[in-house]
Amino acid sequence: MEMLIVVAIIAILIAIAIPTFASSLNKARVATDEANIRSGYASVMAQVLTDDKIDVEGNGKDENVIYKLNKDGSVTKDTATNEYKMQGTPSDNVEIAGQTVNKWAKGNTVTYTYNYKTNKVTIAVGAGK
Repeated sequence: MEMLIVVAIIAILIAIAIPTFASSLNKARVATDEANIRSGYASVMAQVLTDDKIDVEGNGKDENVIYKLNKDGSVTKDTATNEYKMQGTPSDNVEIAGQTVNKWAKGNTVTYTYNYKTNKVTIAVGAGK
């Protein structure tokens, strides 16, 4: 009888611990996603600032350049060579690089849109391929 009680107590403790562990794991994945989005944003800004074709004084045409985030943290124009896919799912919108990024789902991809006219980068997380 005592052994059954011990097993029941252990089962209850495990039932309490598993959801907590799963929640912590998702939070870690979301934090990784946020760091990767920030890293991609920094890569886009570095490319924009070093690209001689871009007029960073705001005198450019009203055009957009789209960059995609790769798994290695680099960004490429228009198409990604090895596209980064989100690992976690945040519970709400996230503030990254001074922008509100809408809540995403696991498997979504990240795009950065640079506008020549306004010299601003917009971060978007959308459905993957």
